[in-house]
Amino acid sequence: MKKLYLTKSSQIALNEILYLKSDENYTTVHTTNQERLLVARTLRVMQERINDEFTFIRISNNHVVNIAFMNGWRKEDKKLVIILEDGQELIVSRRRISEFREAIRKTPKAILLKKKSR
Repeated sequence: MKKLYLTKSSQIALNEILYLKSDENYTTVHTTNQERLLVARTLRVMQERINDEFTFIRISNNHVVNIAFMNGWRKEDKKLVIILEDGQELIVSRRRISEFREAIRKTPKAILLKKKSR
């Protein structure tokens, strides 16, 4: 099981991360058990550490989403809204819509099937 090191002594399994949210030079890690972990690293650094473009997708300057926990998405007033399993809704920035769609197409079927079987 892959892990993300938050600090030298703190780590979290990738399959426990719902999404990451930028907070200037900090990143808040939102987990499956409703926990929020604040890390003194930028979102870019955290995304590089994860290094999994099939499961974690950058949807805006502020968010990286674990698509294994996506329930779906919808268009709303010319915006693309992602719906997560916990009910959270995040907006895909206009600049990243085509990247998002391409990433979903390239996502291994096993991840999408796993999501549907839950």
